[in-house]
Amino acid sequence: KKKKQQPKQKQQKQNKQQQNQKPKNDDAESDYITPRAENYSRWYNDIIRVCDLADSSPVRGCMVIKPWGMSLWDSIKNDLDARIKDHGAENAYFPLLIPKSFLEKEAEHVDGFAKECAVVTHHRLTADPSGEEGLIADPEAELEDPLIIRPTSETMIWHMFKKWIVSHRDLPLKMNQWANVMRWEMRTRPFLRTSEFLWQEGHTAHSTYEGALQDSKDMLFQYADMCEKLLAIPVVKGAKSPSERFAGAEETFTIEALMQNGWALQSGTSHFLGQSFGKAFDVTFQDKDGKQQDVWGTSWGVSTRLLGALIMTHSDDAGLVLPPRVAPVQVVVVPIPPKKNDEEGKVALNDALDNLVADLKSKGLKVKVDDRDYVRNGAKYFEWERKGVPLRIELGPRDVKGG
Repeated sequence: KKKKQQPKQKQQKQNKQQQNQKPKNDDAESDYITPRAENYSRWYNDIIRVCDLADSSPVRGCMVIKPWGMSLWDSIKNDLDARIKDHGAENAYFPLLIPKSFLEKEAEHVDGFAKECAVVTHHRLTADPSGEEGLIADPEAELEDPLIIRPTSETMIWHMFKKWIVSHRDLPLKMNQWANVMRWEMRTRPFLRTSEFLWQEGHTAHSTYEGALQDSKDMLFQYADMCEKLLAIPVVKGAKSPSERFAGAEETFTIEALMQNGWALQSGTSHFLGQSFGKAFDVTFQDKDGKQQDVWGTSWGVSTRLLGALIMTHSDDAGLVLPPRVAPVQVVVVPIPPKKNDEEGKVALNDALDNLVADLKSKGLKVKVDDRDYVRNGAKYFEWERKGVPLRIELGPRDVKGG
């Protein structure tokens, strides 16, 4: 009998082990949000997962930003893009790949980013002749000058500024690009620190010290104003210590936001570069007296880290909390259908729904009608509350009859 029970006991032990492992595997599917007081870091990750903001990707350190999260970034982008254009900068796009030799031209810059750079060394793959490794980098396709996947674009942009700047009449020159960058990170957290992230980076060239310094301060003010008015995040403006400055900058100005757990989160930076990049890339201009002068520069940027700040500033244990101005949906309307055979009631409800939505949209509100017939109303309420929609309107036959 004992011998017969052994396989059964072994199976029971295996089942127990599988059950113990299940919570780890089920985390990705769970709707549970860990309370902040219990584990703040896990609460943050739960909010991102449960509220459909982002998902993990097969590439280590990189995330997939889902539509709800991307809508939030689009709101920031639209607001900030208008501010950047009012500031006098124009949008452009510069290559993702930067020659390694460009980074070597500015000593402090290359030291600051060397450990974070992803490097492209070959320009094609080939089948492994031995058949052991499948595809390998073709030994005959090695690049003479390896290419860096941009960690930031100062070097590429200042290379182009040399071509575009000749006279004082060409200054100030202000460029902005919306792009992705790569900074290899060992420890990552969604939105706060990932190897690849989205951002905008502005780069400007000026004829005077005063003009460049003022430009960097003006953009910092725009970042602070955007955070406070769009995201409802109060920030503190200040300057970084010498050890914390951007690599190659003479001064780094920053906005810091205070999170619920007491963290001070760097939420945007603006750098006064002095003449370092101008000299490194030999960017000069002819002044009004006909003399050649070195150019003064700035760079400034914010990234998808602002979404992390938004989550940690406003959200609670029930889910995401969004300020109305940044919310992708400001009003969700949930129609409650009349009885199946009440055709008159259905027509009246549809007419009332159309009028309500048109009225809300005419007032500039972003409206979503959730008329999914395969989801219970209670589940709809739960979903939209968790995703941070500021206002829910339920519209049913009684509401229509009541006018």
